[in-house]
Amino acid sequence: MIITYHGGNYFKIQSGEISFLIDPLNQRAFKGAAVAINTIKPSAVDFSDSSNGACFWIDHQGEYEKNGIHISGWSIGNENGIEKTAYLVDFDDVKFAILGHATGELPKDFIERFEGTDVMIVPAGGKPFIAQAELARFIRQIEPSIIIPSLFSDIGLFLKEFNGQDKPRAEEKFVFKKKDLTSGAMEIKHLEDKK
Repeated sequence: MIITYHGGNYFKIQSGEISFLIDPLNQRAFKGAAVAINTIKPSAVDFSDSSNGACFWIDHQGEYEKNGIHISGWSIGNENGIEKTAYLVDFDDVKFAILGHATGELPKDFIERFEGTDVMIVPAGGKPFIAQAELARFIRQIEPSIIIPSLFSDIGLFLKEFNGQDKPRAEEKFVFKKKDLTSGAMEIKHLEDKK
C-alpha cells in the first residue's frame, strides 16, 4: 500500500490498481481513482463537472462500498455553511480514520468507532482546526499504528504536544503492508507535499 500527500488534506492511497482520494484539489486527480471522499462540503472541486464517472464521489455521512473499499462517515459539525465529516475507511484490510477538517472536540462515541484503527490522518495545525492538546488526547485513546499529520504549517508544534519527539524526516511517500504495522505504536509519518 502506498500513501502520498498532495497538500492541504489531499492524500492518495493506493493498493495495487485500486486507489482512493481524500479531499482532492483538482479534477485531474480522479483519473484511475475508485473513490474520492471529501471531509468538507462544499468541497474544493466540483465533481458534478467531472466527465470521469468511474470515480465514486462521497461528500457526506453514511455507509458506502465500492471496489472492496468500505466507508463509514459521520458528521462532525456544520460551520458557516460548511458540512464537516469524519470517515472510517476499510481498504485492503487496513483501517483508516480520517478526521479531515475537525475543529472542535470530537464526539465521545468516536473512540469506540475508531477502535482498531491502523492509520489515522489528522489535522495537526491547531487553530482553526481542533486544538493540538485535544487532538493528542484523542489519538492516545485510539492508539493507531500510524499517525499522518495534515493541515499544518509547523509540524513541530503538534509533535511537542503529542509526545515531545523530534520532527521526523519528511518522506516522499509511505509504503507498507498490513503485516508491517504494530498495533498501538502511534508512529508519526511526516509526508512531503507533492504539489
